[in-house]
Amino acid sequence: MSKVLLFYKKSSYEIYCLERKGTFSAINNLTVRNKIKKFKKVHKEHYAVLEQVEAVLKKHNLSYCKCHRGQDISRKIYDMVITVGGDGTFLEAARKINKQILFGVNSSPAYSVGRLCVLNISDFEKTLKGVVQKKLNVKFLHRLRLDFDDGRPSFYALNDFLICHRNPAAMSRYLLTVKGVKEEQRSSGIWISTPTGSSGAIYSAGGKIIPNTEKKMQYIPRELYLGSNKKYYLKGAVLGPRQKINITSLIREGKIFADGSHVSFAFSVGSNIKISLANNPIRTICTGD
Repeated sequence: MSKVLLFYKKSSYEIYCLERKGTFSAINNLTVRNKIKKFKKVHKEHYAVLEQVEAVLKKHNLSYCKCHRGQDISRKIYDMVITVGGDGTFLEAARKINKQILFGVNSSPAYSVGRLCVLNISDFEKTLKGVVQKKLNVKFLHRLRLDFDDGRPSFYALNDFLICHRNPAAMSRYLLTVKGVKEEQRSSGIWISTPTGSSGAIYSAGGKIIPNTEKKMQYIPRELYLGSNKKYYLKGAVLGPRQKINITSLIREGKIFADGSHVSFAFSVGSNIKISLANNPIRTICTGD
């Protein structure tokens, strides 16, 4: 019998209007009040979907444990991880997945980004049966592995890493080494992305969209400083599965952001990191899209 981890997000309404009651209550602004109304609507929709997902799991006698984003819970004892929310919830769940199958239900398709959460509640039960009976094809999504030189544990990201100064208005300085070429750069930071993340921020910065099952990664610096007619050779590329990117920080208050803004690591002067493709990709489902 499959054991399921049900991983869900807390709604914005729950966080800002119920848990942090003073966040919006003192703001008498029509735009904000309308935003709160939308938050409340999405909140109700989200938790209605979560209840329906639980009902389906119970109907099929599947044992499950429910936890929300931000809770640190081991995935080891579970056979599958089901996320309820949007892509941010899927990305957080993906960081500590090993051999489990992972798939997501978009709890509010009208408002939530769902490129990774490919299911709606209407097709969840049918898909769940297919997963349990092993009748659905599995596809692999490759992650990035971040290794530190100071003893911190390795970290995995399904979308991307951004290395930059903690202040977005400040210049980022670093030594970048790719394919044996080392270069000091000054820029607004550097994006490093998987194929899954290639349609996001790195694409807006000038990168290429790569089919998300390919075993590749790419990098691109943001807004390279061109003062004094500076010439750069490492201006971005798509790299193969065995290639690595090494970066040495020359930033007094550097940061490494993983899959967005919620998770970050200090990256001060003299620190070294290595980024490569992880050898344990995410197993998820093919829906025929």
